Amino acid sequence: MTIRDWQAYLAGYLVLSISGDDPAAFLNLALARGLRLWDITRTGKGRIQVKMPVSEYRVLRPLARASHCRVRIVDKRGLPFFNRRLHGRQILLAGVFFFILAIYILSAFVWVVDVQPEKGPLRQVTPAQVVAAARAEGLKPGTRKGGIDTRTLERALERRLPQLAWVGLSFHGTRAEIRVVERVAAPAEDEYEMPASIIAAKDGVIKQILVMSGEGRVATGDTVRQGEILISGLILPPEPEKKPDEPLQQQQPRPEPRLVRARGIVRARVWYEKEQEIDRRQVREEPTGRQQQTIIIKTPGRQYVLRGPAVPPYSYYRQENRVYALPSWRNFPTLVELIISTYREVRVQEQALGYDEAVRTAGQQALADLKAGLPAGTLITGEKVLPLSDAGARVVRVRAWVETEEDIGQVVPLQGQLTPGGSPAVPHPGG
Repeated sequence: MTIRDWQAYLAGYLVLSISGDDPAAFLNLALARGLRLWDITRTGKGRIQVKMPVSEYRVLRPLARASHCRVRIVDKRGLPFFNRRLHGRQILLAGVFFFILAIYILSAFVWVVDVQPEKGPLRQVTPAQVVAAARAEGLKPGTRKGGIDTRTLERALERRLPQLAWVGLSFHGTRAEIRVVERVAAPAEDEYEMPASIIAAKDGVIKQILVMSGEGRVATGDTVRQGEILISGLILPPEPEKKPDEPLQQQQPRPEPRLVRARGIVRARVWYEKEQEIDRRQVREEPTGRQQQTIIIKTPGRQYVLRGPAVPPYSYYRQENRVYALPSWRNFPTLVELIISTYREVRVQEQALGYDEAVRTAGQQALADLKAGLPAGTLITGEKVLPLSDAGARVVRVRAWVETEEDIGQVVPLQGQLTPGGSPAVPHPGG
């Protein structure tokens, strides 16, 4: 609020509705008399709404008669009217005072302890174990925030839970948030040498393949399907050379295949597609800049409006609520809440999109959704949008494609033993 708004609130002001054949003539007369008017808005044909100080209201009657207008008080606002509403409600006023005082006092304590993993779900510890460790170190509901040394508590939790690599503590109101990162155990050395193949994680067209170990099964330009082997960990030995004059009994036996861990890079062109539709009749909301605020004290079964309108003041609006409540204790629910509702008026407009604009808008939405779902670091090499509806359709449907270049290799371990037929058992990628 500006200084003028605070001055008007302390002195009290009126919200007036002025209607007649020529409200502008009324405004000209009022301004010529030096009256203070602000927030002048047109609310309809031959009707305007203004705000003015209470002390100047008596001067309006002759001006209204002279301009043939009717003046009606819509609302009375400010501290004087607020005090009149509270007259005879001392218990309510005392309740509001103690409510604010209780919020101020209780905000100095921790009432909720949350655990927030920084990198994915926890695997080595549970949130309950972290909360229990924090409780053992003195952080629990009811603890005064001023008596907690954040850094000391973080170190204590790291010592108490060696599975954690990092602990961070922060306060958000009456909530203490413990952010944790688990230690990543180094894989066993033999895991790097376990027999494995590299398969296609998704469909695509091979653009580049680099085999560092194993046996390549595809070449540049090949089309592969998800689950197809790209680099095999099974290396088949060459066929033994046969000599025409050598007896069959003396021919050398065929060597056994070797199992290795396949390593390499397989980059491929991959396509993603999505269909999107959009209604050509669009309803848009445009803020008018007008807003009003309501302050409510809510108790079980009843609520009291301390300031502002009791019902939404606009036909079309967006509502934002801020709720302040005393923390619940054990099995006792919160009995009193302070609710601040802000109503922001919007103007609803219906707009008909042209066919080309609808195709472009739907295509942009589909492409944005596709790009948002791509793996990190994916190189986008092309995109395309194709309309599926004709120009006369009310609902326009399009299909969008995004072309990428990415590494599609996925390591799948082998069992390390050959089947009776001489081939290793390869588990299904999803198994």
